[in-house]
Amino acid sequence: MLAALITLWFITRHLSASEQGFYYTFVSVIGLQIVFELGMSNVVMQFASHEMARLSWLPERILQGDEKALSRLYSLLKLIARWYGIIALLIIIFILPAGYYFFNSNVAALGISWQMAWICLILAAAFNILLTPVFALLEGCGHVAQIARLRMFQNIGGSLVCWGMLASGAGLLAMPAMSTVIALTGLCWLFIAYGRFFRALATTYLTTSKIDWKTEIWPLQWRIAISWLSGYFIFQFFVPVLFAYRGAIEAGQMGMSLSVVSAISTIAIAWVNTKAPQFGRLAALQHFRELDTIFFRILKQSTVVIILGAISLLLIKLFLIHTDSSLDARILPLAPFILLLLTTIVNHIVFGLAIYLRSHKEEPFTLLSFVMAMLIATASLLLTKRFGATGMMAAYFVLTLSIGFIWACWLFKTKRQEWQATNKGEQIV
Repeated sequence: MLAALITLWFITRHLSASEQGFYYTFVSVIGLQIVFELGMSNVVMQFASHEMARLSWLPERILQGDEKALSRLYSLLKLIARWYGIIALLIIIFILPAGYYFFNSNVAALGISWQMAWICLILAAAFNILLTPVFALLEGCGHVAQIARLRMFQNIGGSLVCWGMLASGAGLLAMPAMSTVIALTGLCWLFIAYGRFFRALATTYLTTSKIDWKTEIWPLQWRIAISWLSGYFIFQFFVPVLFAYRGAIEAGQMGMSLSVVSAISTIAIAWVNTKAPQFGRLAALQHFRELDTIFFRILKQSTVVIILGAISLLLIKLFLIHTDSSLDARILPLAPFILLLLTTIVNHIVFGLAIYLRSHKEEPFTLLSFVMAMLIATASLLLTKRFGATGMMAAYFVLTLSIGFIWACWLFKTKRQEWQATNKGEQIV
């Protein structure tokens, strides 16, 4: 969160308002890689966590336990290596030219040099996507803290490079530089810290037991894929729409506001995310009472965290308005900013419920995500040109609270009762 705030300061000091719009629209457009990933990393973590119910770590970072579980884990590793290799190629083949066309058709009069930055960013993103499933596998195997530590160092190194590039006048090239450093740091860390793990895992593939993508993964993956694709239109669609209808400056305001709010959201949801592998293990063992006790405790804690974070951001916004700071012009006006904060709090609870349900290797939110994506995307397209960010955020908040939140709570209650009632007759807490 600290790095994100410092990055915002560097952006406001060393990028123009229009360049800021490009910076955050780059982030949103490159999010289209989710079209190719199809939620695979989430599936990888869930499947690995269920296999870990029969495995354990040795001090030298090697897994031991049931041979069938080791075999299935290795087959999962082989599957994701092929899958993400293809994804990296698709990102270069499709997203690079699509983004190039989008920016080129909207910025003829701005005179901003963005072409090289976009090309380098796509190449760095393709590099980074190759490492994503490996980290998900290790998290599913219980090494959540180790991956969190790596990501901290990745962000430290990437942020330092980004700040240095911005301060030196490199402009938008700071983005691909940061992404490249993050990828290289992750690759080196995997080789040094877990090279022995991957070599040992490969030698355990002694049986024909393996995870079958068609019968085991795909029934869950396509549902998560729809949810993830829908998530793009719910959370990443705002900036490109503003960029196309209202220009780079308003897109930059939305992008920076989303970045700030995302920082507190990421911190709060970490309370739940870090327990996801444990949820998967407990669900596999059908220890529902323990699962519920842990989940409801951390959901309450994380909700308090995000509420306090939202209040803090609101106070900062009011301070910027009161002091007539130039930074205030780089983020959304007060009304849409408050609506964004309120929606983020509601979404946090929905995210928590989704993590709990996915620990059972199911995705009940598929239809909900699709409907919300269509409603929010349609409202954004209809309202943005005339009402700007205020109309967009008003629709976002009303739809999320009146439909998304109520529907999610109903699904959570229904599915939880169904699973727990049919598994060993455990009492619902």
